[in-house]
Amino acid sequence: MTIVKRSNQNISNPFDGSEMLLMASEVTGTGMITVADLFVEPGAKSPYHFHDNTEESIFVVEGNLEFRLGSKIFSASSGDCILAPQGIGHGLENIGNNKARLITVYPNAKPNREVLDDVDYEKTDPPPSVFLRKNNEPYEFQPGISRYDMVGDFIGAKSTYISELTFEPGAIAPNHYHPSHEEAMFCLNGNLMAVYAKENGINLAEGDCFTCEIGIRHGIYNASNDTATLLALHSTLNPPPRVDVD
Repeated sequence: MTIVKRSNQNISNPFDGSEMLLMASEVTGTGMITVADLFVEPGAKSPYHFHDNTEESIFVVEGNLEFRLGSKIFSASSGDCILAPQGIGHGLENIGNNKARLITVYPNAKPNREVLDDVDYEKTDPPPSVFLRKNNEPYEFQPGISRYDMVGDFIGAKSTYISELTFEPGAIAPNHYHPSHEEAMFCLNGNLMAVYAKENGINLAEGDCFTCEIGIRHGIYNASNDTATLLALHSTLNPPPRVDVD
């Protein structure tokens, strides 16, 4: 089990005007997924780049941004999620007045990155590889748990499945294991409890990331008096193979 506590992570600066906390990767002991918490100052712009060995998903927690994807440039904001396919150039710029926060996810523990020269961009509406929060509604996953499915084959992903789950107080996600892939669980806000193997009460505080290995029993529940939100991050396509257990 890998639980990465936010308070223990070092801050890096992947480009000018940014700060990043690496929450799951080869460095933290995962084998199939990389997760980072990225903050971008107003006006800051990432280099145009691509990954030759993985796709990337970028979830906008807060902010208003302009994304470059291939030869297209478009806007996205809080709650949206952008899929950058493997081998396709992409980048972002914070066009808002406040610091933006993003969660980046790769279905690869060691993503390669190569910077490219900018191209001529065409300003467009967000393409089909973007999940737009305003065009989607959550559904009830379990009693007291509402869920958005944001990344999967329905937006063109090849090996990523991402959901956002909001837990009401007392809500429980069933215990299960995955026979062929890891799952990372990022506590976006609030306070949750994790189940792992024979342990049934592991604290997962806001900003912490819990990555569970293949074949290990795990689950999440909300023992607090407040709602809490979790990102469930899978390095496989939907629906991720799973086996429910007690």
